Amino acid sequence: MEQTIRIGTRGSQLALYQANVVKEELAKKFPELQFQIVVIKTKGDKILDVPLSKIGDKGMFTKELEIAMLDNEIDMAVHSLKDLPTRFPEGVLLGAVLKRGEVRDALISSTKRTLSDLTAQDIIATSSLRRKAQLLRYNKDFNIVEIRGNVNTRIRKMEEGYCTVMMMAGAGLQRLGMDNYISELISEDIVIPACSQGAIAIEIRENDPKIANLLAAINDEATLIATDAERAFLRTLEGGCQIPVGSYSKIKGNSFEITGFISSINGEEFLKETAKGHVCQAVGIAVELAETLLNRGGREILKAIRLDDPFEKKKELPLYGKTFISTRAIETGDTLPDLLTAQGATLLSLPMIEIRKAKLNVNEVLKINQLKNYDWLFFTSRNGVVHFFKQLIDQTGSSELPSSLRVAVVGAKTASELEYYGYKPAFAGTEHGSAELAAEFIRIHKPKNQKILLSLGNLADDTLKLLLGVVNHVDRIDVYETCQPQSADPMVIKQISDGTYDLILFTSPSTFNHFASFVDTSLLGKLKIGCIGTTTSRAIQEAGYEPLMTARMSNTEGLTEAILEYYK
Repeated sequence: MEQTIRIGTRGSQLALYQANVVKEELAKKFPELQFQIVVIKTKGDKILDVPLSKIGDKGMFTKELEIAMLDNEIDMAVHSLKDLPTRFPEGVLLGAVLKRGEVRDALISSTKRTLSDLTAQDIIATSSLRRKAQLLRYNKDFNIVEIRGNVNTRIRKMEEGYCTVMMMAGAGLQRLGMDNYISELISEDIVIPACSQGAIAIEIRENDPKIANLLAAINDEATLIATDAERAFLRTLEGGCQIPVGSYSKIKGNSFEITGFISSINGEEFLKETAKGHVCQAVGIAVELAETLLNRGGREILKAIRLDDPFEKKKELPLYGKTFISTRAIETGDTLPDLLTAQGATLLSLPMIEIRKAKLNVNEVLKINQLKNYDWLFFTSRNGVVHFFKQLIDQTGSSELPSSLRVAVVGAKTASELEYYGYKPAFAGTEHGSAELAAEFIRIHKPKNQKILLSLGNLADDTLKLLLGVVNHVDRIDVYETCQPQSADPMVIKQISDGTYDLILFTSPSTFNHFASFVDTSLLGKLKIGCIGTTTSRAIQEAGYEPLMTARMSNTEGLTEAILEYYK
């Protein structure tokens, strides 16, 4: 195996830590091989402002990694095992698990509060219905709120007053060296953990014996037995990560014991059982335990939860039955699909722009390796953030920025993308034009003799660099490139030709120009066009065609608002 072995992971600090643990374990066993970390964002990473219980099941944290593996972009994918669905999609399987870490949930408090200290006046934050149900069983008067984001983001929100305390998996904090924030590890007798909590898993392709053989060398057999049983318990209940069930198991010699529960969301209906037997029958014992709970009334509890289905498309939604075609690039953090589908629409993707990680030249590599020499790092788009951190991880193996480096961003969405990596901007500009943005930054921070690094795409002009560079030293690195796709989905093109859609949405002049190169001119005159803003609309009009509607605000929220107004 002469090629580099590519280890896929999400890009959060914890996910990167876990991927690097796998990399280090493999490197110890196989020092003659090269291992590389490859970051891929998942749907769960992109939607950070919606409760987990309303946006999907466990697959939202794993699907994109599995697709990348099947497309041969990576050779394995590292996950927290509790994030993996209990049934693997066709073509992938579990390759190994590492020795299990802490299984208990942790209470996080900056004032060292414990669970017994908390009252109805406290605000407890968690992203888990499992934790919520058990906390309400402990005290029905607890005030519990939803919280999303990575560990650093959640802690910062707590310190800023969003909540009094938080509850999250203890293993994640321990792995990040943030034990000091843990005020209490909650006993499994009070809060039963998620099935397979605390275990790091590596997913691989089927029929890939070389990778399977590598991972066999780092697999922990005791962890595999315990977590296989807990996942069988969950699978029998057909539970996702947002169903209030959980289990934990213990192995002592040849003895196996598992405790599991099923609960209503408010904790009022709560079923708990323990089962024991020989370790070689662990999975069977777990399945029998799940069936016992179901027969005791768990089936009715889960049925009642599932009847309140947040994903059912309701016909009263204003865009129900409408089909839109988006020409936006397929990129991280695109909220357009979620905004439109939340209103009942079907959205088809026909990307007319591709965003790719750029190949850095020698000088750009030098700059990214010498970030400590800069005072400011500027991001003008979400893509600038995503691809900068990809480049940083490629070069240094870490997403960590120097503590002295201040970060500037444009707009709330760019700030949100930065927050995903655990950083808060020192400057969040509201102006989107380069000249206006530079003026706003200079007015607020009055920079002089500062070293500033701009993280941009290849099509960005040098206006910002020139204006900030009057009294400062400014460098730029092009971390991503924008280009025309080589092909277009023939099925979507046929749907456009047949007229079986409601609007084709263009989000820049380039998306229209690239689309025009794929179709006959005769079709352009028949298009039902929606535009994200006046610049795009004007370009289409200059080409001789007339949009049906144009958003006043040139962003996804503005486009969604304009579509809703158009169909009133």
